[in-house]
Amino acid sequence: MTEEMNSGKRSLLIVLAATVVVIVAIALYVYIDEKPPAVAGQIVKLDVTPIHTEMRVGAGAQGLQGGMDTYDQLLITAEVQVRNQAKYPIYLHDMWSNLTNSSGDQQRSLAANKTDFQSVFVAYPQMTQLKQEPLLRDMTLQPGESAHGMVIFHYPITKDQWDARQRFEAVIDFTNQKNLVIPWPAPSK
Repeated sequence: MTEEMNSGKRSLLIVLAATVVVIVAIALYVYIDEKPPAVAGQIVKLDVTPIHTEMRVGAGAQGLQGGMDTYDQLLITAEVQVRNQAKYPIYLHDMWSNLTNSSGDQQRSLAANKTDFQSVFVAYPQMTQLKQEPLLRDMTLQPGESAHGMVIFHYPITKDQWDARQRFEAVIDFTNQKNLVIPWPAPSK
C-alpha cells in the first residue's frame, strides 16, 4: 500500500512538473515571438475650428424680405504621425475619422483630399495659422520610416456638440494591413 501511495505521488509530481514545463515553454514562446504591431501612430495635435454661416434664402416678394438660414460646422485639423514598425513596406491608402456624439450615434468624415485640403485655407482664412503639410494618401512607408502631416475632417455640428461627444478617433487605412485607429480623448465630464 505504501508503494502504491509513493507511486501515485510520484506520478502526480511528474504530471505537475510536466505541466509547469509546458506552461513556461508556451510563455517563453509567446514572449520571445511577440511582434509589435506593423504600424504605430498618434495624433500629435488636434484643433477644432467652428464655422457659423448665415445665408439669405429667397429674394422676398412685394415688400417681404427673404429669410435667413444658418449653418454650423466644425473643421477639425489633426496633426498625425505614423510609423512603419514592420520589416516590409506598408501602403497608406485612406484616412477618415469617426465621431460618436453624446447620444451614441456615430458619424464618419473622410479626410480632405489634396485639392480640398488647399481650398480649406482659401475659403477660411482664419485657419491659415494652422496650415501644415498634409499627410498624403497612397504613399509607401519603408521599414522604420515615419510620415507626419495634417489631416482635415469636417462635421456638420456645433462646438457644443463636439464638446459633448463620447468618442473621436482617426483611422488610417493601409492596404493589406489592419487599420490604425488613433483615439483622441473625450472631454472630462
